Amino acid sequence: MNTFPSAEYKIIQNIKSVLRESGTNPRFEHLIGDDAAVRVNQENERLIMTADVSVENVHFSTSYMDLKEIAYRAMVTNLSDCAAMGATPDSALVQLVFPKNIQNLDDSIELIYTGFAQACKRWGFPIVGGDISCGPAWIIAIALTGRVAPEKRVVKRQTIRPGDSLWITGAAGKSAAGLAALGRWGRRDVPDLYATYVKAHISPVPRIEAGQALAADPQVHALMDLSDGLSKDVATLCHDNNIGFLFEKNVLPVYDTMIQLADQLGLDWNEWFYHGGEDYELIVAADTTFDPAQYRDHQVQFVRLGSFSDEFSGVMVAGPKDTMLPLKCRSYDHCSKDY
Repeated sequence: MNTFPSAEYKIIQNIKSVLRESGTNPRFEHLIGDDAAVRVNQENERLIMTADVSVENVHFSTSYMDLKEIAYRAMVTNLSDCAAMGATPDSALVQLVFPKNIQNLDDSIELIYTGFAQACKRWGFPIVGGDISCGPAWIIAIALTGRVAPEKRVVKRQTIRPGDSLWITGAAGKSAAGLAALGRWGRRDVPDLYATYVKAHISPVPRIEAGQALAADPQVHALMDLSDGLSKDVATLCHDNNIGFLFEKNVLPVYDTMIQLADQLGLDWNEWFYHGGEDYELIVAADTTFDPAQYRDHQVQFVRLGSFSDEFSGVMVAGPKDTMLPLKCRSYDHCSKDY
C-alpha cells in the first residue's frame, strides 16, 4: 500500500524515521507502532508501556462531565491499550495541567485524583508519581505500565493472516451516539431511553480481563483497542499487515434505540458505527474456528464484522450484487487538516 491510513499514522512514521539513529535498548522487543511498547525484563516477564493525553475541549468538556469522571475516563484510555496487549495494569505516572484562573484549586485536584483512584482500585494498580503544573486548560497526560507473565503471550497488531475474521467485543458507535445526545440535550435533559449511550461515552469499560483471555487463545492472531473508530482502526490493521478487509453484508447489529436517536437528531447511525470513536472495545482478528461463546464470563458480546483478504487492499464494504465499495475513513484524526 502506498498511502497511509491516516494523517496521524503518517506523522508517527516520520517520528520513527527521525528516531532511527537514536539510542537503542535490546531489551525492547517492540517499540513505536502498536498499542504499547514491550520491554523484556528478567526471567522473560514483559513490561508494556503506553501513554495518552486528554485535553479539555478536545477530548472532554466540563459542561457535561465532572472532574472525577474526566479523570476516570482519562485513565481508561490507557487501560484500553493495556488490554489490547493482553497485559495486567502495573502502575501509572500522571502529569496534570490545570487552568491558570481556576477557583478552588485544592478541591478540584482532589476530585481529579479521586477519579484516578477509582480506576486504580478497580483494576488493582497504583499511581507512583507524576507532575502538576498550570496552563491554558485542563490537560491530563498518563503513562501506564503493565505486565505480561513469562508464560503468557503479548498480542500485537502485525500478525493477521488472510482469511481471518474480525470481531469486536461490544457495540461500535455507542460512545459517539452518547456524545451526540449530550450535544443535543446536555447532561441533565438526555432522555432516559438514551442513557446507555451517555454512559458509554462518559464511563467506558476497558476490556482488561477479556484482553488477557483473548491473548491466551491461540486462535486469536491480533488485537487492537477501538479508540479512533472502525474506519480508521481497521485501515491501520490493513496497512500494518499489507492486507485488505471486507465489512460483510448484514454486519451491522440492529440497535433500535440508536437508530431512533439518530432519526430524532437527523443523523445517520451508520456514521457512528463506522466512524465514531472512543468506544474502547477490542477488535479481534482470529482464525475462522474462533468461538466467542467461550467468553461469556467476561461480559462481552462479540459481533463479527467481516474478514481479511490478500486479494485486495484497503477497507471495503459489501455492496449490492457481490460488489465491494471502498470505505472512506471519516474517523477523528487529530493530525488531519480537516479537524
